[in-house]
Amino acid sequence: MMMMKAAEPPPNAGMESGSVQTSPLSLKQYIKQGIKRLYQQQELCDVTLVAEGKRFPCHRTLLASVSLYFQRMFSSTFRESRESEIVLMDLPATSLQTLLGYVYTGALPFQEQEAEELFAAASRLQIASALEVITRFFRGRISVWNCLELYVLAHSHNHRPLLRPASHHVAIHFDQISEFPAFQALDFSVLMSIIVLDSLAVESEMIVYRAVRRWVMHRQAERLPKLPFLMDQVRLALLSPKELVEVRAEMEESYESVCLPWEELSVEERLWASRGLRRGMYHDGVVCVGLPKWSAVNVGDEELDSHVHFFDPSVERWEQLPDLKTLTSPSCVSVGHKLYITGGQRLDGSYSDALQVYDTIGSCWTQLPSMSAARAGHAFLVCRKKLYVASGWDITGSLVCAESYDLVGEEWAPIASLPFALTYFSSLALRGKLYLIGGEMGDSEVPIPHRGFLVYDVGSSQWTEVPVAFEFYEASVLALGHSILVIGGLVGDGSPEGRRFTPRCLCLGPDGAVRPEVCVPPLPIAISYPGVVRWRKRIYVFGGDSYDRYSSAIHYWEVGQESWTRCAADLPDPNYGAFGFGCMPLKVPRRNILSVFHRGSTPNVAET
Repeated sequence: MMMMKAAEPPPNAGMESGSVQTSPLSLKQYIKQGIKRLYQQQELCDVTLVAEGKRFPCHRTLLASVSLYFQRMFSSTFRESRESEIVLMDLPATSLQTLLGYVYTGALPFQEQEAEELFAAASRLQIASALEVITRFFRGRISVWNCLELYVLAHSHNHRPLLRPASHHVAIHFDQISEFPAFQALDFSVLMSIIVLDSLAVESEMIVYRAVRRWVMHRQAERLPKLPFLMDQVRLALLSPKELVEVRAEMEESYESVCLPWEELSVEERLWASRGLRRGMYHDGVVCVGLPKWSAVNVGDEELDSHVHFFDPSVERWEQLPDLKTLTSPSCVSVGHKLYITGGQRLDGSYSDALQVYDTIGSCWTQLPSMSAARAGHAFLVCRKKLYVASGWDITGSLVCAESYDLVGEEWAPIASLPFALTYFSSLALRGKLYLIGGEMGDSEVPIPHRGFLVYDVGSSQWTEVPVAFEFYEASVLALGHSILVIGGLVGDGSPEGRRFTPRCLCLGPDGAVRPEVCVPPLPIAISYPGVVRWRKRIYVFGGDSYDRYSSAIHYWEVGQESWTRCAADLPDPNYGAFGFGCMPLKVPRRNILSVFHRGSTPNVAET
């Protein structure tokens, strides 16, 4: 006869009057305690899981509530949905016991040496919350020594939360890990998934080729038939003539000659054939498009150009790129290794409708289809493979028209006009929306401050207005997570005479509210319209206009720092000004890669 155990008394039961009262348990706590008790006492169990001969009585409803594997099993029409005993083949009993303990108690204790086996079991049983716990454990310990092992684990279970950081580490350290014994032991499919990555931090494609060759030669008889498929992923078009000769000679020994019409490929054809450069083949830096100081501007002066320079923050070194001749105040954005320029003002005072692109691989400016309206001082943003221009001014005054350029289709199309004209604003793209921030409204002699955002939703093609509690002009902005970081600018009391420069840096939400929890220290100087850009974990501020002087300083800040740090380098040209100054990230190919695209000559470019 089964003996019934007496029920536990409820909390506080039997306490004498005047004793200290504890807070009553919540329903959630009662349920948690009840489930744990049912598991420990094996009461009301309606299914038994079996692993390696060990039996674990459980409850179907609870298993189905936390495991997609069991939910589908128990709700199906197959025999397993009705069986009282389910045998889980090839599942370690220790892993199953640990996971069941987690399901019933919420605790998931494990040793480091058990983590991979437990991850595999949680993935098989599709217990998402347990996978999240184990993934956090792995992410906190990932290194060059274990990233390949974790990549294989995540790849085999198609678990993206772990695959992303593991892939990042594998890509960054590819040159080193490609010589590890674990690399030689990779499955063919895993190796293929790695060598196709654009993110590989290799300065030469020969590193990828040699890694492939070592893998094949490790078990030559078995792997040689797979060599053609692997060589399809080696970007032969990025090899120099000397490297190509070496590859061809080795291929002739083991498989067959590699045929590549290297001398017949143009820059565009070579880039297309290579499927793009890998991450390590670029310098990640900042391109700056500057404007001469207003004191130096003289209409009709043939030297009135916008200067274009590339800054490598890792070595704080500048290199000059081809200038924008006879053009001032254009707007610019970058996409990878390409810099796009729209509009601007010419020497004769007219306005440009041109769209130009500078390709750092081709090392030249190219004219693209023109905008429908000439303009300067406008917003120019990139979002979802399209370029957007909005507002600005021309010879008639402020503009409300806007349009977009499809980078794939290479054509312009109109979009909804602004609800009102706006000038001296800042702009950025954030999560599928375009923000025009602050500035002035209208064309009257007494401009009206714009206390808010104009927001264009790319999905709905509509403008909306978001109010802000204060006014600011000529500030610079960039995205900081999901926030909008506003840097410097002019603030005032509502009148042009009352405006003043500010060193203020503050974070606003997309709703226009200040986010005091994101604290950014003020700049060392009060400036307007500096160039701002995010490079890796740093935010850089270039130059700026401040009362009767222009700043040539470069400062940077990292999250957590209490102040800004000044770089040893300054702006490269003492005639750089702040107004119309544009900065953005840009990828510039390394010298050895440029030499592949430009035989016989190598453009001047920063080299670390």
